[in-house]
Amino acid sequence: MKHAGGSNIIFKKIAIIGLGLMGASLGLALKKGGIAGEVAGFARKAGTRKKALSKKIVDAVYDRIEPAVAGADLVVVCAPVGAIPAIIKKCNPALPRNAALTDVGSAKSGIAISAGKIFAGERTRFVGSHPIAGSERHGLEAARPDLYRGAVVAVTPVKRTSRAALQKVVKFWRSLGSSVIIVSPQEHDRIIARTSHLPHLIAALLSACVGRERTPEYGRFCGPGFRDATRIAEGDPRLWRDILADTAPLLAQELKFFSGELRKIIATLHKGNPRAIEKYLNKGRNSRRKLLATRR
Repeated sequence: MKHAGGSNIIFKKIAIIGLGLMGASLGLALKKGGIAGEVAGFARKAGTRKKALSKKIVDAVYDRIEPAVAGADLVVVCAPVGAIPAIIKKCNPALPRNAALTDVGSAKSGIAISAGKIFAGERTRFVGSHPIAGSERHGLEAARPDLYRGAVVAVTPVKRTSRAALQKVVKFWRSLGSSVIIVSPQEHDRIIARTSHLPHLIAALLSACVGRERTPEYGRFCGPGFRDATRIAEGDPRLWRDILADTAPLLAQELKFFSGELRKIIATLHKGNPRAIEKYLNKGRNSRRKLLATRR
């Protein structure tokens, strides 16, 4: 099959459940790349549905999940982590037998357990995904078609995952220009608690600490360093509430280590030893360079 623009159509129909930043960006990418013959969407709010059509994010949009997923090759749930299990359950009866189901949530273990119960007695067609992509902005208005291009996507199958569903989900993310890493839900959550959830919480705490006194003088002295270090604190608190709660024990372990390092640097500052301070700053700089070098 060929798209009108000449691109190869890989999927007959893809349904996107939720049209916020992640879902709407996905719709734009699919439409721009001609990857799906039809892109269907679901959104609760009438205003969101109207905008999704006017901005050509989807070909059709629904106020109910069942008609949105009917006839779909692939369904992508783009909703807050806490809402994903209930959406999977609602999708399941309306899914064609050869369809695959995935999500974009940044916590995977709890969702995997819930999906296992929903698909009890059969090979699960749900394959968890987590694109390491996003923005501090949120909502359909912030969507952009290149959000997933070049992104790393963690795909998290379990023992009972359908091989066909896994292949379909991997093919989907690669068609968007993403790089796929296969990892278990448990290992994903252990790693992401350190690399994503810890930085987000620290950015929020740093912002609250610097802004603890509401005097304009402090704001005037907040330069690029403050903006760079706290940008992600602008993320939707309701969305992040569920994410952090889902990985709370793992996040608590990371915070415990962080607090130990914080105590060390406090002791170093009290001693007033410039060489020790420089050593600690070098350690931080070198660690950042090594971590980010693996992404290139």
